[in-house]
Amino acid sequence: MNNLTLFLLGLIFINIPACLSADKQCFSKTLTPSYPCCKGDKVIYTDKNGDWGVENGEWCGIGGVSSDTCFSVAMGYPCCKSNKVVYTDESGEWGIENNEWCGIGDGLDSCFSIAQGYPCCQSCKIKYTDESGKWGVEDGKWCGIKDSCSKNVEDIIQGDPDFDFSFLKLENNKENMLYSPLSIKYALRMLLEGAEGNTYTELIKLIGNEELNPYTNIDKVLSLANGLFIRDTYYTCIRPEYIDTLKEKYNADVVKDEFKSAYNANKWIEKNTLGIIKNMLNDNIVQNPETIMLLINALAIEMEWYSPFNCNYTSGTTFYTEDDDETIEATMMSRVTGDNSLSYSINDDVTVVTMDLNKYGSTQFEFMAIMPTKENLSTFIEKVTKETINEIDKNLIFASEKPYGVDITIPKFKFSYDLGLKKDLKNLGINDTFERNEANLSKMENPEELKQNLFVSDILHKADIEFTEKGVKAAAVTVVVILPGSAGPSNKKTPLYITIDRPFMFIIRDKNTKDIWFTGTVYKPNLWKDDQESYIARRY
Repeated sequence: MNNLTLFLLGLIFINIPACLSADKQCFSKTLTPSYPCCKGDKVIYTDKNGDWGVENGEWCGIGGVSSDTCFSVAMGYPCCKSNKVVYTDESGEWGIENNEWCGIGDGLDSCFSIAQGYPCCQSCKIKYTDESGKWGVEDGKWCGIKDSCSKNVEDIIQGDPDFDFSFLKLENNKENMLYSPLSIKYALRMLLEGAEGNTYTELIKLIGNEELNPYTNIDKVLSLANGLFIRDTYYTCIRPEYIDTLKEKYNADVVKDEFKSAYNANKWIEKNTLGIIKNMLNDNIVQNPETIMLLINALAIEMEWYSPFNCNYTSGTTFYTEDDDETIEATMMSRVTGDNSLSYSINDDVTVVTMDLNKYGSTQFEFMAIMPTKENLSTFIEKVTKETINEIDKNLIFASEKPYGVDITIPKFKFSYDLGLKKDLKNLGINDTFERNEANLSKMENPEELKQNLFVSDILHKADIEFTEKGVKAAAVTVVVILPGSAGPSNKKTPLYITIDRPFMFIIRDKNTKDIWFTGTVYKPNLWKDDQESYIARRY
């Protein structure tokens, strides 16, 4: 706690009469402003100055500064008794007392949030900033960004804040759509590691270089994997340093492959999408003698609802199409929820509902449906931004706040989607990467073995989703194909009814970090005529 904070706190408390602590000596009397010594020894808070208590409504110091309360002890220097800083280096803040260097505080690895009961983050990934400081999220819990991160802040580039929704706008064709912003980011970040010059500049402007949140795979529930498949005859053409970077930073599987067929890559993709995406690649992609390597990200979830839907309440219900010129009978699921696993927001413009999926350890995802009511979905998509979602989040209300809960009706859907990712990225400013004579991927090229530059010939993205009474199954794959250059190798006693009965946008995200794993649109849900027979058989 710094002096200013203590001074401000002191203004709102009643002063302790000086005579009560006149005979005590402690570190807090040496501060400016000074604070009395505690009569007792109950520690409320500890900062770089020492241990603090509160007596009679005022902060007070407990004892002197112990020899083990600052970073410099480990370096052979004592702790300062005052907090006058005369020098700062990478270790922390230093003072001089008795003509000797002494340390002040815990060093640059400390953070503001400890005073508020939150730990320091291990990474420098910033999720939120308020008047206290910069916050991150780790293991599903808030944590404070360490002071040491500030020295690297100039190196952090944010990228396009609306990247996650860029492809919704570029392929806004009034059809069911699905992709994974996170998968695309991982693939492009692995590509960025090998880029230099204008190729690097174009990529980093779009995706930035902030640390991506790590995820631990959960058997049969969650999978995220990165892979580097290299043609065996070209393995030495790739810099060992680049390979090591992908292993260390992205936990990438590195596979030396003969590229006789796509079988090995497809099996890797199938395994790492929980069996959801099969035969992603055609043989001709890897059999092309120019194909040197594939950068792949694969991710998937198969999660059950926190509160599942009952199949007995699934039925055929009217669903309105984009322009209200026709209706269809869609397969609609219904349930009543009265706890905090469902939240909603309803205003003149949109109806929003979020539903929690089960919590697995410290990981929990949620599904958000956003149904525009004043304008059609394709018009809403043109304007949606990260700030739009942030505003929606602020206005969400828990179902538990309605006396009789919320009765949600939402359609089932199942579909796959192939994103035109190469064309979309070009529209977003990624051009040099795809040009034989312009691409600069020199940080992945071994100049002693490969005399020509590398470039990206194609980048593919496929996603698949199934949304049912039980839960959500979704997967996505991004594949970067790399070749050599041109030469060489209400108050009523009823629940609140929410019905998603017209086209809507959806997001599937980590409930804690807000990472968007999947986003898409639903214009055509499952038809009741196709599903009805299976439900009748199930019930009777």
